[in-house]
Amino acid sequence: MPAVITVDATADAAITAPLVGTTRLMIQRAQALASLTLTATGALSRADVRALFDAMTWPGYDKAQELLMNKVLNEIDVMPVEATRLIAQTAKLFRRRQKCLIATKAGAALGREEQAGELFRCLFETVFWRVNLGYFDRVPTEAWPQNHIGIVLWCLSITSPEWVAREDLMRSCTVWDPALDHGPADFAGFAFESRVLRPLTWLGLFETQLAGDESAPSWRRDRQYRKAPLFDQAIRFRLELAKPAGLAH
Repeated sequence: MPAVITVDATADAAITAPLVGTTRLMIQRAQALASLTLTATGALSRADVRALFDAMTWPGYDKAQELLMNKVLNEIDVMPVEATRLIAQTAKLFRRRQKCLIATKAGAALGREEQAGELFRCLFETVFWRVNLGYFDRVPTEAWPQNHIGIVLWCLSITSPEWVAREDLMRSCTVWDPALDHGPADFAGFAFESRVLRPLTWLGLFETQLAGDESAPSWRRDRQYRKAPLFDQAIRFRLELAKPAGLAH
């Protein structure tokens, strides 16, 4: 069942997506300062990380808790900044020159407000087809479920609009990999959340909320997800069903 996915978001709708907003902040800062500063390992400097951290908004990310845990903010401590840089570099919105990160011509063009829809399309394709999202979770099943992300996205497009647990979405929207039978019981749900559901919230295509006892710490509560209005507005599918050979019975 091959699926052709068309992405078409208006600039007004796309500009509210967290990943679009943080990418634009990064481009604008690089333009204002002529470049962003990189460490020896290729990560953003603490000064750039802190400036982006203060300005960004990100779903399910507790800034106050992060500041309680870290006296200074390195890029590796701030997942949204690290993810945005990696995705933007993969999309060729930035290029590295020695210890600097410079916005490319494409990055400068897509960073303009009226180009937010095109930036959204670029980031959507980069996130799911060009970035190895397993980098962010380290689950030892590298490709799943990105190796059938078109099927996953189509299944998610026809799910209930109600809040749903990640495991329920995983069971109804993925093709199971037998390798997952040999790891911890929660590997599959964690990988599905890390590689599909959370990236969809970065793009404003899904929403998330904490479920369960409100007095419990956030890390002990389960997350639920539901499709955001932007999903149906921006994502279109054209399915090509294989026709069986021979006579129909």
